[in-house]
Amino acid sequence: MADVLKDLSDGLASMVERAGPSVVRVEGRRRGPSSGVVWSDGVIVTCSHVLEWEEGIEIGLPDGRTAKANVVGRDPGTDLAALKTDVAGLTPAAWREPDALQAGHLVVSLSRPGQRVRAGLGIVTVRGDAWWTPAGGRLDSDVRVDIGLHPGFSGSLLVDAAGGAVGLNTAGLVRSTPTLVPTATIRRVVTALVTHGHLRRGFLGIGTQGVRLPADLAASLGQSSALLIVNVLPDTPAAKAGLILGDALVSLDGHPLRHPGDLLPLLDEERIGREAVLKVLRAGRVEEHRVTVGEPPQGDEAKR
Repeated sequence: MADVLKDLSDGLASMVERAGPSVVRVEGRRRGPSSGVVWSDGVIVTCSHVLEWEEGIEIGLPDGRTAKANVVGRDPGTDLAALKTDVAGLTPAAWREPDALQAGHLVVSLSRPGQRVRAGLGIVTVRGDAWWTPAGGRLDSDVRVDIGLHPGFSGSLLVDAAGGAVGLNTAGLVRSTPTLVPTATIRRVVTALVTHGHLRRGFLGIGTQGVRLPADLAASLGQSSALLIVNVLPDTPAAKAGLILGDALVSLDGHPLRHPGDLLPLLDEERIGREAVLKVLRAGRVEEHRVTVGEPPQGDEAKR
């Protein structure tokens, strides 16, 4: 038994030694440092919620040096931010998908709240399919881990038992709950941030609010509420599709729309430029309108 424990202990220490050079300290807020992970040479990924400013962020490197980095883009929906630094020779993490992770598997978190790496051992408590965060971002898998929160936890690296980097840890998506942003999500979001400065989202050009449906309509439609259109911006996909003030959106491509939060997850980047079918309630009658999903004008994220 002692030999088994020693082998496990030595293996974990070796894993931390191999993965540690990819983890950096990130000082981008007033209340203490967080962590970041080298995505590629010159690009560091961290959590959006730990950054209070965009430029002059200090990065603490594994060799003790410090460097400056700037935000090239961020996506609060997935709590990811991409930083760019001029420092060359950084060591990217050995990224892999967390496909093999299941509840009960051992995992290790690596953070850098100071000059040295801090390691934490835990287990996977939940493993599920893709899900939408409360902030409207899509994570490609649902992985929760039982690892104690500590300074520098958000933005830290999670590695599996084989030493593969399976994603970024955050405590900012579900309050005080360690959550993994998996590699597939990081790849999709960081590529968009580096290329466009933001994550592209679909755009209709409407403002909505939830509204309860009359009992007879609720019974026939199979849902008790819909989205009342309170504003339609001119020359937008919604306006071109004939949507008007006072319409109630019932569904998009068959997905029920009961609350304002139901619409945003359906307008991801993959829908941009594609036609969608909106079921609309107008003057007591159900109509179908076809709309080509667009992209919001630069700086306009207030309307769907």
